[in-house]
Amino acid sequence: MGTQHIGIRQFGLRHRRSSFQRLFIWYCIGIVVATFIITGILEAIIVSFIALETRRAAIFYHNLPLQLTVVFIAMVLPFVVLIVAILFFAWLMGRKINQPVDELMQAVEKIRQQDLSFTSNYQGHNELGKLCSAFNELRGELQRSLEREWHKQEEMRTMVAALSHDLRTPVTIIQGHIEGLARAEAGEKRDQRLERYLPVLESSSQRMTRLLNDILLVSSLEQTSFLIQPQPVRLAEEMERKASVYQLQAAAQQIKFSYSYEALTTSSDPLLLDLHRVEQVLDNLFENALRYTPVHGEISLTCTHHPQHLAFVLRDSGCGIASEDLHHVFEKFYHGKQQEHSKLHKAAGLGLYTCKLLVEKHGGTIAIQNHPAGGCEVAVYLPLCGLS
Repeated sequence: MGTQHIGIRQFGLRHRRSSFQRLFIWYCIGIVVATFIITGILEAIIVSFIALETRRAAIFYHNLPLQLTVVFIAMVLPFVVLIVAILFFAWLMGRKINQPVDELMQAVEKIRQQDLSFTSNYQGHNELGKLCSAFNELRGELQRSLEREWHKQEEMRTMVAALSHDLRTPVTIIQGHIEGLARAEAGEKRDQRLERYLPVLESSSQRMTRLLNDILLVSSLEQTSFLIQPQPVRLAEEMERKASVYQLQAAAQQIKFSYSYEALTTSSDPLLLDLHRVEQVLDNLFENALRYTPVHGEISLTCTHHPQHLAFVLRDSGCGIASEDLHHVFEKFYHGKQQEHSKLHKAAGLGLYTCKLLVEKHGGTIAIQNHPAGGCEVAVYLPLCGLS
């Protein structure tokens, strides 16, 4: 699960002791004052009573047991009052402490039972109140940490399931063709099969390689240690080179490709850009457009160099994206309903998710929408503040 930061407020030792020190001191003062007051009142009553009795009868002066009893009461009375006062103030302190302590004990028991659906309600302005508040923060952070771990486990299971599903087809194809070659007798028949099977085997192995590379790229992008490494780039020249590659790929599938570059700045200095990562974004978007664009369709790419940012807009004339899928296309392993067709089912659901991560690593944004004239349009904006 990794090391998680728990945002609990720290309290100094002196501050942590002060409230209960003050509470204990005030309770001690209260016990002493109450003992003196109550004892004084009671002894004043006894003395007054004795004074009144001595005026009425002289029996008190000649009654030794009565005198001893009075003396004993006068001596014992302060201790009795003191004990009663101590018990009373101890009861008050117990009432003040019992609620937060009981809540903390119940909270510990719930955590032991793996139940985090609780909240401490004690709001006292003392250390126990602060402890309950810190315990609530700890519970919340622990719950969020467990939820993050649960989501990671779910993503891991989804990734393994998707990887298994997407690798099964090329592996089956490769295995079937190898078995076919193994059963064929040596000679012209095997040579014909080998010539026919080699492109299929190559295509299937390339598909497996792309899928594994996508998984590795996503895994590295999700690490906090992943860094963009910008270098000086002549963007116009590099985009011309990239566009010529896209032109050949589109022509191979009988799709028309057009490209345009516009610089809205007078600066001719090279740009500091991680060209490799930008090309990965454009490659994923272009392959996605090829997948959805029918034969004799069109794909266009425009690159605009603004003073503060770069804008890439890729548009295709395909079938577009279903409205219910538009808000989910950047999710990992998401497959829209339109991928039920055999041509579209080859996607692993990582292309657009990878693009989103790469663009965000650049501090940019990516958006996708259905064009009013048909097809799909993807816009990528990369900031150039401090780069050019």
